[in-house]
Amino acid sequence: MDCSDIILGSARGPYSRIRDSYSRGRHTPLPDSLWGGRDDLTAAMGWEDSSSGVTTLVFRRRIDRTGDGPDHPLTGDSLVIWARGQEPGETVADPDARLDPGSPTVSHFYTRDEPKYHGLGSQRGSLFIDFSALKKEFLPGGKYY
Repeated sequence: MDCSDIILGSARGPYSRIRDSYSRGRHTPLPDSLWGGRDDLTAAMGWEDSSSGVTTLVFRRRIDRTGDGPDHPLTGDSLVIWARGQEPGETVADPDARLDPGSPTVSHFYTRDEPKYHGLGSQRGSLFIDFSALKKEFLPGGKYY
């Protein structure tokens, strides 16, 4: 996720942690403040439904006037990448991606709510969204704060 503006979040039950982050390379995203920016989220909340296993994260951020370097404006088609972490004991093996031969294992490598590489297949995806078009459709007068 080279040079990516990232909203990173997790939830457990009614508690959540959602932060405005940035990644300059292929490593764990860091809070914007460590890159000279600031947390530009104006609202955030989340929860995890333990009966269905569904996590919901909701946040609000200005579309084009965040005021710092790590944030990208959300005008025009924006690439939105989503991913979910692997749960303890859950692995998606890709033999072609291994650096070492054999079947190395590390017990408890994946812990709950810890950001790590999110695997393959149904654990990640992407789509394009034009957030500036959405404001005109859903907000009175096409205005945003």
